[in-house]
Amino acid sequence: MTRSLRAAIAAVALAATLVAAAPARAAAAETRPATGWRGDGTGKYPAADPPRAWSRISLAVKGLRFLASKPAADAAGAEMPDGVVREWLVLGPVPVSEDADIKDDALPDEADLEPEENEKAGDRTWKRVTLQTAYLDFAALLGGRGAESAVAYAFTRVHSETGGPLRLNLTTVGPARVYVNGKAAAPFVGRLRLNLAKGWNRVLLKVAPGEADWYAVPVLHGWVPAEYAEAGIAWRTALPGAAPGFYGGGMGVAAPVVVGDRLYVLCEPNDLVCLDKADGKVRWVRRSGYLEAADAEDRKQPAFQEAEALGARLDALAASLVAGTATPQEFEEKAKVEKALAKAMAQVSPEKYKPSEVPDVGWSGFTPTTDGRFVWVWSATGVTACYDLDGGRRWIRVDRRPAVEHGFSSSPLLVDGKVVAFLRDLLAFDAATGATAWITPLVSHKGLNPGGFFHGSPVAVRIGEADLIALGNGTIVRAADGKVLRTDPAVSNQAVASPVVEGRTLLGLPSWGMVLLVYALPDALADPLVLTARKIDVDTAGFPKHYLPWYLASPVVHEGLAYLVNNAGVLTVVDLEAGKVVYQRMLDLDPFQAHNEGAARGIGASPALAGGLIYILGNNGAALVLAPGRTYKQVAKNKIESVVQVGHWSERQERFVAHPVFDGRRLYLRGEGHLWAVGPR
Repeated sequence: MTRSLRAAIAAVALAATLVAAAPARAAAAETRPATGWRGDGTGKYPAADPPRAWSRISLAVKGLRFLASKPAADAAGAEMPDGVVREWLVLGPVPVSEDADIKDDALPDEADLEPEENEKAGDRTWKRVTLQTAYLDFAALLGGRGAESAVAYAFTRVHSETGGPLRLNLTTVGPARVYVNGKAAAPFVGRLRLNLAKGWNRVLLKVAPGEADWYAVPVLHGWVPAEYAEAGIAWRTALPGAAPGFYGGGMGVAAPVVVGDRLYVLCEPNDLVCLDKADGKVRWVRRSGYLEAADAEDRKQPAFQEAEALGARLDALAASLVAGTATPQEFEEKAKVEKALAKAMAQVSPEKYKPSEVPDVGWSGFTPTTDGRFVWVWSATGVTACYDLDGGRRWIRVDRRPAVEHGFSSSPLLVDGKVVAFLRDLLAFDAATGATAWITPLVSHKGLNPGGFFHGSPVAVRIGEADLIALGNGTIVRAADGKVLRTDPAVSNQAVASPVVEGRTLLGLPSWGMVLLVYALPDALADPLVLTARKIDVDTAGFPKHYLPWYLASPVVHEGLAYLVNNAGVLTVVDLEAGKVVYQRMLDLDPFQAHNEGAARGIGASPALAGGLIYILGNNGAALVLAPGRTYKQVAKNKIESVVQVGHWSERQERFVAHPVFDGRRLYLRGEGHLWAVGPR
């Protein structure tokens, strides 16, 4: 008997044993098509009937009101429960010298300004503007970007019922200064504390332009400690992993998968966490790191005993999470122990276990994949593992490749009996045994940003009787043997959005190109596979941007219309058959953008279709529900206020980057610090 035949027989036997040994709970679970990234990859949940409205708003924000003009004694102003002022007086461009500092007065005694509509300031006039979103787009409001050296002013009044501190998220592309009641706020980078007096407060923004854009996006949130009013929130469960810095790992971008009455989600750096769907209680935690994947020889190394002791401490901390008693201090300790464990495992074998830089999405920024009986996980450490629904590990392995710019960020795909992961090469493992099925080289192993590299997740494509894999760089691979059937050198590097399959159509969205690529899939498979792209212009040049107008999110398609959202919050609706844009609109999503935001550099959660409606998430707690169609119709705006890293210099409004997940009457939202269940209790 040949070695290959013996291996094949052993693999079949192990697979049979795996199924036979699965516990009754797993065996009884309904076997269903694979689900993972965006459910089946389309972002559509036709069986769901989710809520349209929910909120968690601090009482301090809930009691705010705004009014641009000087309030009369009985003036009430307009409510702003989303923390967005929608009426301002604006002035500009006001010329300044080329070497002027934003702290230098451009108008006499600018801190004390208290303008009225149509009031003159030199040869400029204060004018009233009403906004649909939080965007103060000065280039549009003032009729152009104006002089190279200039500033714009925006003034309003905010009424606080209680007074006290608030947090301001302020996105700008140029320097900015904020005054409250004549006092300048302390220097800041995007986030700052505003201290309001009880009653009416004067708020003045002074904003310089960037290289091409000129705007400000001010959004207020409550300052902790705070009381909150909730509606439509079934539960929220705190999860470990929120990093103390603004940049890097622990960004909470891994969406959960739903199987029966359980949710399965990844947490930093490599924990698979199982929660009860009904109440959010953590049922168990399983680690899939280098410690668990180490082979027999590595376990003999002296440093491995130290690693095991650290693993035991992590087990104790996980037990606190399961017991529901985990504290923020224990989450902090967990992060420190994880770092010590990483150092110990690097001493065991630097070649195998020395970690690279933390990816933007963290080590665990990946949606698991499941067939309803087992759950497969992959992390940016290069570890892949399979678990049954009760946490029994069936296999684990580690595969390393050199790090890339911003880190690996492609969720695994379950297709043709294989679990597929991308880390420079495309790797396929037998789903039952973990044995290597095939390895297909895709990009060079040299350089941080090799040609053809991408960040999006692979999706399954079926042509004729063949299962194929579509990748973010335009490559299509046969799932049976990993053969590359098609490449597309025209697709730009570092594509972030994942491809989408809609019936017999494949959609690609390169991050750089501002075009939607539409491919008609043939009925029969040919080798080579020839696909011709129709290119539809989805340029957003008429709207503000921060650094780049990237598409991070994948589109969702409904009745021939594709809904695309870029990182600044611009919705573009495209008629796929006609190949034309139906409409574009800046969405009311309260985004916050800065260079040092890791995976949350703007809006990155892909839109979804559920209950016949379009759901679009912002990156700082806002969410819109839209009626699909050729005109914009907003059904609801929802807002979740939540704070992570309380007490640290990086204390901030919780960020949301993971795609939404729908199940029955529930909507599940993953933030960087919590998993949220929206809907009935």
